[in-house]
Amino acid sequence: MATPKSRPRLTGFTLGGYANLTGVLLMRATRGVARGRTVSKHKRALVVCLGCLIVASCSETASPPAGPTSPAKTTTHTVAPPAGVTGPLEKDWKSYGGTAYFGCPAKFSSGKSALDDIRPKVFDTKTGQYVAPAIPVVRAGENLTGGICALTGTADNMKVVYLVAAVKPAQAPQPASTTTTAYVYDLRSGQPLVTKELQPPAPDLKPAPADQWELASTASGVAWVNAFTNGHAPSPPRTVVLSSADLSIMWDDPQPGRVWQDVLSFQRNTKAGKTSGAELRRPTGEAIYQDNDILTVDAELSNGPDKLVKMTYRDSSTPPAMWSMFYDLNTKSLIKVGDSDRISGGGLAATLSDGKLFVDGRASDNSQFGFGVWNLRTQQWDLLKSRDDTKKMSISKLAFFEDHLYITNVGNTFVVLALPATDPISTTWSIRPFARISGWTLICRGENAAALNGDCKDIVMVQDQDGHYPGPWF
Repeated sequence: MATPKSRPRLTGFTLGGYANLTGVLLMRATRGVARGRTVSKHKRALVVCLGCLIVASCSETASPPAGPTSPAKTTTHTVAPPAGVTGPLEKDWKSYGGTAYFGCPAKFSSGKSALDDIRPKVFDTKTGQYVAPAIPVVRAGENLTGGICALTGTADNMKVVYLVAAVKPAQAPQPASTTTTAYVYDLRSGQPLVTKELQPPAPDLKPAPADQWELASTASGVAWVNAFTNGHAPSPPRTVVLSSADLSIMWDDPQPGRVWQDVLSFQRNTKAGKTSGAELRRPTGEAIYQDNDILTVDAELSNGPDKLVKMTYRDSSTPPAMWSMFYDLNTKSLIKVGDSDRISGGGLAATLSDGKLFVDGRASDNSQFGFGVWNLRTQQWDLLKSRDDTKKMSISKLAFFEDHLYITNVGNTFVVLALPATDPISTTWSIRPFARISGWTLICRGENAAALNGDCKDIVMVQDQDGHYPGPWF
């Protein structure tokens, strides 16, 4: 999430008619500033100022800047009911499976203390505390050389998979040898649910050097990237997906993949000689989409039931034009925004929140798009500003969460809008909600303090009340 390290209504904009943005015909939804209401001079002044203001940070992953943090409490057992607000998250926090965690870096960790170094701490959304699962014990007669781990499952049934490299010292007449062993633990088990020494799938293959390994979380298992090699060609399985049930290889691919919770992408082209092209596969191995003109697969945007894949597309025009496209994993099709399945420009920032897709093209040097909020339910723009509109605004950063638009202007002035109204509801904020996990909302605190230069002072989680984020919104 639309992101990790952003959702309510708008004012001051009237969106009407049609806008032709570099070949994309986009129908705008008309939003009146005030229907049947008298607007005070003060409010009109605020509305006019919006032409020179508008919006706070948005990134493709919807992740806020990491700021200074303090350690979070860790426990290995169920504790008292959760407090309304947690302590600050660790600097290396990530989200997966409806919860937040830290530990389990994506890269292989070497050394005799590697298992302690990578050990995950997973936030239990029911108790409001962190749980530290057990770590493997290296078998007698072997010396640990390093390890890597990844989560799999969901917040209600979370597991951690460890991949451990060890050396068996030489014992005449046998030379020294290396082993690769995988373990599955649930969050509270002191013993592994599954232990398996992994073997190459063919006699001419061996595990790739461990310092090249990556292990990534998926909904159905873990993806082991740069897994096997034959020593000279890229054709061996470079990506294998291990089942979290029994650690068997569910499927493999000859390319090193990029991995997200609900999708994996691989470089793939059906025409010889082209370097572009990509294929999307589900964690089950199902191939769901391929296009020879996809330049990059950039991110998975996930929020509630909505799951989109953001991709950059380069067409065959002269000179080639760049576009951003969004693939819906539920319908297995590209979504349309207005009359097109493309938005002008590559490298656009995007956030998915509460059925709304926020897209910001201001930072792209090849886009004719400004910024806007596309409603996936009504198939209309809740907000749309053209590239020409944005050139008249002194916007430094934009952020979006549940219909709330957070605007930071050049000169450090601030505006909060609650869409679809366009009158500012605040001229600053001290906290900014930006992402959801199961029953909790992640909050960026203190980013408007002058000394922090727009970074979050810290990130905390606020528990839902009656199934919703209780606020405050600014």
